Amino acid sequence: MTKGSPTRLILAFALPMLAGSILQQFYNLVDSIVVSWGVGVNAFASIGCTSSMNFFVIGFITGLTQGFSILISQYFGAKNMEGMRKSIAMSVCLSAVSVVVVSLAAALSSEGILTLMQTPDIYMEDAVLYSRIVYGCVGCLVFYNMTSSILRAVGDSRNPLIAIILSTVMNIGLDLLFVMVFHWGVAGAAIATAISQVMAMCYNLVVMRRLEILRLSRTDFRLDFSMMRKMLVMGIPMAFQNSVTALGVMILQGVVNSLGALYSAAYAAGCRVVNIIQQPNATFGMAMTTFSGQNLGAGKLDRIRKGVLRCIGINLIICTGLCLCMIFFSKPIAGLIVGFGETEIIQEASNYMVFLSLFLWVLGLLWPYRSALQGMGRTVMPMLSGGLELAIRISLVLTLPLFMGFWGVMTAEVSAWAGATIMLVIDYYLVIHKLKHTANLNQGLLKKQKAPERVPVTASEHS
Repeated sequence: MTKGSPTRLILAFALPMLAGSILQQFYNLVDSIVVSWGVGVNAFASIGCTSSMNFFVIGFITGLTQGFSILISQYFGAKNMEGMRKSIAMSVCLSAVSVVVVSLAAALSSEGILTLMQTPDIYMEDAVLYSRIVYGCVGCLVFYNMTSSILRAVGDSRNPLIAIILSTVMNIGLDLLFVMVFHWGVAGAAIATAISQVMAMCYNLVVMRRLEILRLSRTDFRLDFSMMRKMLVMGIPMAFQNSVTALGVMILQGVVNSLGALYSAAYAAGCRVVNIIQQPNATFGMAMTTFSGQNLGAGKLDRIRKGVLRCIGINLIICTGLCLCMIFFSKPIAGLIVGFGETEIIQEASNYMVFLSLFLWVLGLLWPYRSALQGMGRTVMPMLSGGLELAIRISLVLTLPLFMGFWGVMTAEVSAWAGATIMLVIDYYLVIHKLKHTANLNQGLLKKQKAPERVPVTASEHS
């Protein structure tokens, strides 16, 4: 990531990630379609009612692992292989502890949270069952994401894609077997997903064992509390950022549930599709985490700025195409998910898909700026932007639906995106200015003395 055309490198690195992200969302969509057609629209809506709560729990742990991988990228960019392997070992230890604590707490509290979210009674039983199975197996997803993050941190985005392709094929097959043949209902869909994630994680582990630079020894696993503290400083803000965003979505889900079962089903269907069309923005943004982390480690700030602008350009082109697709094809897609006879659900789901796709370009700005800041170790401000996003989402979703109905929910969502984006853009350019100023001041000193071994530095340390 530190040499060559930023556009070419970002595309080559992000496209396999994008394919993997879409496939991961695709098999979530397949879960929904199989359950909807094999069990019924109520069972489908039950799974949909858990999505924001799942995002809250899984997003927290995933944010931690993504934060841990920042230090890995920085060590790799600085060509400090010993430090990189040590940071990988510490991320494994921290992730294992976090999985046990968070998944246990989530499984025990899931029914209470669903009740607070005003989940309709008709959906409650299946929603509780599905969520508890998901939380019991959340370690599979977390360690798949962690191993994928490690491989991407050293520039390998191809093998995580292969893992998710194999996982998707297995998930679809098991979905059909467990739901359509064994008639296990929503439990079958959850179990199929968990098994496929185990397979993806195992594939990544095999790949890591074959790469010499990622081969860990027992000494790497000796606890280094100083390094663990650094990783937590990077990971906790990212975890809270994800959870704060998810908390707003949970409140939004509660407002949707209060509008009635029709809107709960429409929102569930719309979210499945919107989650897919958001993936290009999110994936190219996440590529900037590795890109900026490696280039900060190599001391190449100009490449970071150039990479961010190229990434934004790519995102905006993709957003335009996806918006046109939603305008013309949202109703057939919604019909495929919930069944073509559910005309009211299809109409409301279509409205949701089209409206949010018109504002995808906002996320096309948000993700590159957020991820670039995180890659430079500036994780607190993205977390605070998540707080602003939460405040905007809550304040608007509790007021606008009173006189705008479901349209108020949609407006609250895109307004929250916009507020967070403005905050991140301002902070990004302030950080770049400070880093550039510091580099200019140190340039003369570096010429007069031999530079010591390069150690990753975070943007927070500069500022």
